[in-house]
Amino acid sequence: MAQDRRSLEKRRRCEASAAALVNCLDMLIEILMLLPAKQIFRTKAVSKEWYSIISDPIFVVNYAKRNSKSLSGFVLNGRRAPSPEFFFVSLRGNTSRPARDPQFIHIPQIKIQNICKGLLCYSQPHMDDSGFTSYYVCNPTSGQTKRISVLDHSDNRRVMSVDLAFDPLKSAFYNLIFVTELSRSESQQLIKIGTYSSKTQSWTYGLHNLAYEVGFGHGVHCNGAIYWRHVRNNSVSYFDFEANCIQNLRIPQMTSEPYRTNIGYLGESGGRLHLVRICRPSSIRFTVFEMKDDRSGWLVKCQSDFGDLVACFPRMGRFAHGPYQFNLMNLFEGEREEDLNIVLKIPGAVVQYNAKDKTSRKLRGLPRGCVYSEFSFFHLSKSYQCIETLAYI
Repeated sequence: MAQDRRSLEKRRRCEASAAALVNCLDMLIEILMLLPAKQIFRTKAVSKEWYSIISDPIFVVNYAKRNSKSLSGFVLNGRRAPSPEFFFVSLRGNTSRPARDPQFIHIPQIKIQNICKGLLCYSQPHMDDSGFTSYYVCNPTSGQTKRISVLDHSDNRRVMSVDLAFDPLKSAFYNLIFVTELSRSESQQLIKIGTYSSKTQSWTYGLHNLAYEVGFGHGVHCNGAIYWRHVRNNSVSYFDFEANCIQNLRIPQMTSEPYRTNIGYLGESGGRLHLVRICRPSSIRFTVFEMKDDRSGWLVKCQSDFGDLVACFPRMGRFAHGPYQFNLMNLFEGEREEDLNIVLKIPGAVVQYNAKDKTSRKLRGLPRGCVYSEFSFFHLSKSYQCIETLAYI
């Protein structure tokens, strides 16, 4: 009897503590800030108060600021049919036992359009009309998916690019950018850009006459603009949301390099746009540039070569005077401000190289169905950073 009384009193004290925690808003928010995003989504069913906190756009932004170093890995392309086109590379995994692919990679007939700061845009053939395409935005962390009503049937057939613009450090809302070609001549291209706002759940449109070729596809969002890289022309163009215009971007050169250089990578990390020029196929030298905030120029962030990496992974080296065997897939800043990590796909593996201290590690072997080819250098490799976000679709 006495034991039952003590158990009852202990249960009441626990319930009182839980009630006090719920009522202490600041303490509750601080605890939620320390949880992984997936666990936070599971707690939204605890009460209406918890749901309201987690759904608050201010909380979503503050959580992103507190957890800005939450990069878990990358989604890379390179698989051949009938396997899925993309595969997952974990920064936390075991090379002998690669991490499982995210579930969305295996959605039937999926075509990944873009991944930006934890949100995914993908398309599938329409279930009622295979000639029509359905577009979706998904948060893989929460599992929420929303079908976006896009352009009319005729425009849908001429989609040039579908890109996400999302920065959780600034807003809990995202934009979806649709670029469609309306007409083309020898000297001009007429395109329509549709911008969908998740905040207003509405579209805005604009027409643009282009007198030059833009490499639409696999856009990179950074500070209010979408950037596109043209692989064969070695050029970069961008669409400025506020100015509602498309411009060519002045790109940096490696003036002291005797070999021809190419744009090996264009991407965003830490809120900055980075461009890597490489001397492939004849050299392993590279320069990492960081764009100034006003787009007026570029800063040299790192200038080095992959000599130490080739020594660790000899299959990267030249064979019979052929090209060096590597593709730059991604670039990200480490825990330390001076760290600069480059992810490369090489024959048989995906590796990480720290350009500052010249250390490297193998992240995983290439999965079945993914064959490295030197010719892939001349095509746009796709790579997306994977993070968790609390954004609601």
